[in-house]
Amino acid sequence: MTRTPVLGLPDFTQPFTLETDACNDGIGAVLMQQGRPISYLSKDFGDKHRSLSIYEKELLALIMAVEKWRPYLQRQEFTILTDHKSLSFLNEQNLHSELQRKAMTRLMGLYFKIVYKKDKEIVVADALSRVAHLLAVQAVSTVQPVWIQEVLNSYTTDPKAQLLMKQLVVSSPDANGFNLEQGLIRHNGTIWIGQNSSLQTKIIAVFHSSPLGGHSSITPTYFKLKKHFAWKGMRQDVESYIKQCSVC
Repeated sequence: MTRTPVLGLPDFTQPFTLETDACNDGIGAVLMQQGRPISYLSKDFGDKHRSLSIYEKELLALIMAVEKWRPYLQRQEFTILTDHKSLSFLNEQNLHSELQRKAMTRLMGLYFKIVYKKDKEIVVADALSRVAHLLAVQAVSTVQPVWIQEVLNSYTTDPKAQLLMKQLVVSSPDANGFNLEQGLIRHNGTIWIGQNSSLQTKIIAVFHSSPLGGHSSITPTYFKLKKHFAWKGMRQDVESYIKQCSVC
């Protein structure tokens, strides 16, 4: 415990540094002091924000990070690190867009400087902004080899799965969006899980209780889960699991 990396405690006698980044899918930010992380932020973009320009996404990441940690930042001058060079001139730019005006309103009264850093130096925030992508990679390349065999085993005791497989061997995909791929039943591109409550619970636990899940609430957990898996009653199962989560 004395050597394991852990988050630091804030020291209000020392200046804070805010590192922000955005990608196509979301934003990431980390609050630091003397190079040590104090707190993290990672958030997916909704449909409304996915169509924004990269400048607007980076500006949105900055706004959201400042709003989240305002109580830490309003006491003294702090530094904002960004890999989007034009943002480093935010104080000097004419405010043409509504988002720019909104940003300056949120930053009003705070003492800060924005410093440009090359993309390869914004490591932590960049990784946090791509959590959705990392989750997909984790599900495909790391978790899949173990779960595939468990999913295949669950099919052998599931009458509906057995019937589906017989039908899909003859015609795949079918009219209901099911297809057979390397022995796995898929539904509209996601892995279909039969009526195996133990396996379903294990999958929900990974998407909720693991470091990648971060004990997110019901709706975010459900939407992350449904990107990769499908089974009847998934929403109710996620809700039941999270309501019984001792940490939450």
